[in-house]
Amino acid sequence: MVNNLEKAKLIVDRRRSAAEETAERRRRELEEVSPELKAVNAEIASAGLRAIKAIGMGQNAEEYITRLASENLELQKKRAEILKSLGLPENVLDIQYTCPKCEDTGSFEGHYCTCIKSLVSQMQRDNLNTCAPAKSSTFDTFSLDYYKGIVLPETGESAYDRMSQILAFCKGWADDFDRQSQSILMFGNTGLGKTHLSLAIANVVVSKGYNVIYTTAGTLFSQLEKERFGRLKADESPEEAVLSCDLLILDDLGSEFITQFTVSEVYNIINSRMLSGKPTIINTNLKYDELADKYNPRVYSRIIGDYVPLEFIGNDVRQLKDY
Repeated sequence: MVNNLEKAKLIVDRRRSAAEETAERRRRELEEVSPELKAVNAEIASAGLRAIKAIGMGQNAEEYITRLASENLELQKKRAEILKSLGLPENVLDIQYTCPKCEDTGSFEGHYCTCIKSLVSQMQRDNLNTCAPAKSSTFDTFSLDYYKGIVLPETGESAYDRMSQILAFCKGWADDFDRQSQSILMFGNTGLGKTHLSLAIANVVVSKGYNVIYTTAGTLFSQLEKERFGRLKADESPEEAVLSCDLLILDDLGSEFITQFTVSEVYNIINSRMLSGKPTIINTNLKYDELADKYNPRVYSRIIGDYVPLEFIGNDVRQLKDY
């Protein structure tokens, strides 16, 4: 699976090639109109080649290069006059890059340019929106009103208070996110806002330029099974993607068809990302004892020992919205 960073690099490379091809085509068209311009361009190119060759001339190089620079400056002025006579601006022959900052190289001052980061972020948003309603799943649209007046009979705890604390924690976690952030387990009954808050986190993390993958357990393990049995192309590896991304959101764990293969893959993903220090958000309707029963003690111990537990309580918000 080609990751979004590699896709962004390809896009920038194509932009650069297209800009250079456009500039070259414009140059040839103008030279057909003006033979004088063609001659000057040829002299400028020749001077540039001579300057490159002069680098190996030793002590005499500096004086020669200075003379070539002066010659080139005069040629540039002459070309500007020709272009002006044609009613064209001086920069008409310049390459018009999409990103003038890095000239469509994707790199600026030894780091990825902002144009690369913007492309990656947009791809992440597009990916999230195709997988789930990420656009509408923000912290601002998470309403605590649905949890008002609900009290757990076993403990007397207010659902509103609990969910207020969870909302505040998720906001802070997203704001402070980095590649060493602690993993999160969101668990509780269906329809309590686990997917909404995990996607709200994703929206914030993506805006910071990090690589985020959101997937449901059923979809992921189906893809992994296809990969295992050779039904995916070599460049479509979902395992590589989920292990290498900055943040993995694995939604609805426990809803997939449980087999020895899926149990093994759950452990592999959780353990590999934990060892590499990469945070994961797991959403599940299962309680701790159900996780232990459904998977195995190794999966259970990794989650218990490494994940921040957030237990969602209240009534099914989706049913309340229907009224």
